Amino acid sequence: MKKVFALMMAIVLAISLVGCDALQRKFTRKKKYTKPVPRIYQMKKYDVKPSTELYSKHYAYWQSWMSELIQDLGDNHKKDVRCIEEAISQIHDMQNILVPEKADAIDKQIGRLEEIRDTIEKEELSQFNTSRILMDLERVDRTVKREFDVKRIKNYVKESFDEAPLAKDDKEAQAPSTFGASLPR
Repeated sequence: MKKVFALMMAIVLAISLVGCDALQRKFTRKKKYTKPVPRIYQMKKYDVKPSTELYSKHYAYWQSWMSELIQDLGDNHKKDVRCIEEAISQIHDMQNILVPEKADAIDKQIGRLEEIRDTIEKEELSQFNTSRILMDLERVDRTVKREFDVKRIKNYVKESFDEAPLAKDDKEAQAPSTFGASLPR
């Protein structure tokens, strides 16, 4: 019996030593390390010039975001914020395509939209504020559609994006001389 007990103890000792973590790591297969292949991106430089097509694309996006905001104002706060942000972004893109004189005219509408955005972001949409904001949004929508429609804006598109906007002093200096001049192309 002592021999059987000694043999059992020897087997238990051998099994416990084989189950040791160091021995187990020694006999497990290691993964092969492969160096990741770097990705190479070839950047293509696009020659984008301001055009009436580009303006009409931004104008259509602006109309879409504004109509969605006007229809669903007050239903979902996150959606309202997203709609007003996208509408402002699209109207800024429209402004960047226009010559400085016409771009300054759209600034007033951008200012109104930014005031509305601040009110919406603060979650101050009581019933009174919602109706007031809705009237302001409709007013901005009508004004932009009336004054900055694609058909009316054809003659006010920049030649290139490199044209720097005029400083206020330059505008005042050029105002008397360009008063009777023809419209820019």
